[in-house]
This record gives sequence, structure tokens and C-alpha cells, in this order.
Amino acid sequence: MSGSAGLEPDGAPEILLSVLGAIRLDVGDRGVPIASGGKTERLLTCLALRRRRRMPRSEVLEWLWPGGDPSASAQSLNSLTHHLNKAVASLAGGVPLVVQASGFYRLNPADAVAVDVDLFDDWRQRGQRLLRAGNEAGVAWCVRAVELYRGELCAGTRMDVMSERERLRASQLDLLAHLADHFVEQDESATALAYIRRLLSLDSCREDAHRQAMRCYVRLGQRSQALRQFRLCCEALAREFDAVPEAETVAMFDAIRRSPAGSTAHA
Repeated sequence: MSGSAGLEPDGAPEILLSVLGAIRLDVGDRGVPIASGGKTERLLTCLALRRRRRMPRSEVLEWLWPGGDPSASAQSLNSLTHHLNKAVASLAGGVPLVVQASGFYRLNPADAVAVDVDLFDDWRQRGQRLLRAGNEAGVAWCVRAVELYRGELCAGTRMDVMSERERLRASQLDLLAHLADHFVEQDESATALAYIRRLLSLDSCREDAHRQAMRCYVRLGQRSQALRQFRLCCEALAREFDAVPEAETVAMFDAIRRSPAGSTAHA
């Protein structure tokens, strides 16, 4: 999208299309109802994924009515965009969400319109860049990005959708790990654990996250929880990959197990 609408942590775009998790369309503090699994959801998803370019009518029709009659499908598309724009414009001072010209469609490129994927990418990149530079201001950007990721990219089993879904999921995992590492370094183990748990809820086989959790529990004086975390790691790896933990993870477990007070060497 053009401009920087909604890219400040305390700001918000006038019109926000969210496709992370269940689809949402917000105009200010008002939501525009979108039926799950319907044609409106599919139209908004395809336009969101193609937001940096115009889509020819034929491509939009293939997304929404694959193999359908072109004439009937085109009429349905016109009706769909008309009703969607009417609903949005009534709340946004006449600003349409979808613009079309010469047989091409796209989301309105105006600064008033934003897609949550762009905000997520922008906020996480800024936050991680600032944190790598030792600037604590990066925490606010990263936290805002984490909260914006409400779930996996919605709608569709097309290869391009699946590829973008996996990219965004990997970015969220990386961001959660980055925040957890930051709070471990700041000796804020309880806060770090909150992000580690969220990471493991998305990927229970991340050994680095299990080790960080064990480290945090030791620092908090919760040795039994640290040992239990190792067992959870073993169970996840066995269930998903029929594998065992890495040597580094086993060594950490042994060090904690042998020390009644926990392991300071790995904490």
C-alpha cells in the first residue's frame, strides 16, 4: 500500500482489511460484516494478496468462479464490488475499498486503506532492526506486530496463498523468538516465558524455545517446571518426527536434574 497509514504504534488506518486469522474489515471503530467462506471473503483475500498491482477481471473471476460462465460471473463481480463499496463508503466518507478501471481491479491505494499483512511486516521489521541496534523502542513495534498476527492467513489452498501463509507464520515464530531472547537477556524471565509459550503453541518442536523455557524456569527457581519442559520437548519430537532431543537440550536437562537448586551453568 502507498504511504504510511497506520504505521505508527499508536495510530490506525481509516480502513483496515485484516486477513490474518478470520477475515475482518474495519472502518474506524466500525466493522463491516463479512460472511466466512463467501465470495466477499475470497474477493478481499485475492485483492489483499495482489495489493501491489492491478488484477485483470479474468484473474479475479478465476479466483471467485473458476470455470464459470464469464458473462454471468462478470455481472456477479460487479454486483459484489458495488455492494461492498457501498457498505464501506457509507462509513468512510465516500472512500471506496475496491477500485476498477479498464477491466482491472485492486484495493484502493489511498493512504486511508491498509492491509494487516503490510502492517505486520513493517512493524516487525522496524522492531527487530531497532532491537538489534540495542534500541529499546523496538520492543513496542515487535509487540504490536505480535498482537496483530491473530492467526494464519485465511482462505484458500492455492499454492501462492499457502506460500504466503507459511512465510507469515515463520515470521511470527521468528518474532516471538526474538522477543523471548530479548527478555531473557534483560533477565525478565516471566515475560520471556509468555512469548515462549506462544511460540510453542504454534510450533511445539522448536528445541531452542524449549531450552529457553527451561532456562527461564531455572532463573525463576522453578526447577521441576524446567525438568517438565524437557519431557514436553521429548514428547513433541517423538510425536511429530519420531526423533529425540539434540545433545545441547539433553545436556541442559542433565545439568538441571543433577543440581537440587537448578543449573546456573545453563541459566
